[in-house]
Amino acid sequence: KFFFEEDLKRPMEEFVQRLGIVTFQEKLGSTLQKVGRMERLAKAVAQAAGEDGQGVSNAVRAAHLAKADLVSQAVVEFTSQQGVMGGYYAEAAGEPADVCAAIREHYRPRFAGDELPSGTCGKCVAIADKLDTACGIFAIHEPPTGSSDPYAVRRAAIGIIAMLRTMPSVHLKDLIALALSSYAEQGLEFDAAAVQADVEKFFLGRLAAIAKEEGVAPDAIEAVSSVGVIDPAEFLARAEALDAARSEQPELFDDLATAYARAHNLADTSLGCEVDTALLGESERALLSACEQGEQKVVACVEDSDFAGACSALAELREPIDRFFEDVLVMDEDTKVRENRLRLLNRFASVFADVANIGALSRKK
Repeated sequence: KFFFEEDLKRPMEEFVQRLGIVTFQEKLGSTLQKVGRMERLAKAVAQAAGEDGQGVSNAVRAAHLAKADLVSQAVVEFTSQQGVMGGYYAEAAGEPADVCAAIREHYRPRFAGDELPSGTCGKCVAIADKLDTACGIFAIHEPPTGSSDPYAVRRAAIGIIAMLRTMPSVHLKDLIALALSSYAEQGLEFDAAAVQADVEKFFLGRLAAIAKEEGVAPDAIEAVSSVGVIDPAEFLARAEALDAARSEQPELFDDLATAYARAHNLADTSLGCEVDTALLGESERALLSACEQGEQKVVACVEDSDFAGACSALAELREPIDRFFEDVLVMDEDTKVRENRLRLLNRFASVFADVANIGALSRKK
């Protein structure tokens, strides 16, 4: 009670400014600098989540005040109350209810299966806090190893994934790029493209582990992992849809996977996908027509997040590709004919590019 009443004698803004002398991480600067980066990230998350002007403003305000209680007497004495005390101080200062709740809950989820922040404002600040830490640790080349994760980056990533599953319109790649740009503007030197790729790969590994825990087959996970999707809701929906489609029609998808793997191995991307229709036989024309229709269906389904529909559209390509391989010698002696057939296989493979690497399903489990 004494510490609480003493803390209330000072405005929260004074606490915020005192964060300038608190080190966040030796190479990553002060906690006040972290707060600035969090504000920028929280704003981006809120905007992507579709929050109105007040919602965006609340997210930025909550991020600004989220770490203020770290220098309060109550939290210095009782460290487990970080966030909780900040919520009380914000309430006493007359901050909006959403801002107070966000400050109180922004350390959530603390572990896998823990409660998420109760509102969008809290999720925006929690994502900003955790992603800033994760990106910073990768930027200074100190990522978690098998035996060491001193900044709890794995736990942070699992928390971010859990929250983003409830916010499908928020794109993780954009947030990673923004987080890294904030560090670069602060003066930290690193290869932005390489670190972005490392962070994306790290999240992909966490997503694959979560999908496996939720019962998705490893080869379906591998098939989706290879197309570079890291938005949690989308990744998991794709993997589940592909796994379900294959379970319902195992022979069809095994055949399709084998044909895709064969086409992918023969394909020569340097030739492009522009097919000369004058050189096509009947089976080749049928495959080209199926690819054109399949492409339209797949694009429409992916735009609508109908991944089961996209899998069904891909399944319709099995018959024409099987017939093509039965009737046609791809590696014809005539260079023009051979290259045209390879372009057709490129076109076939490209239909799958936005959904999954179906060839992964042809490998032994």
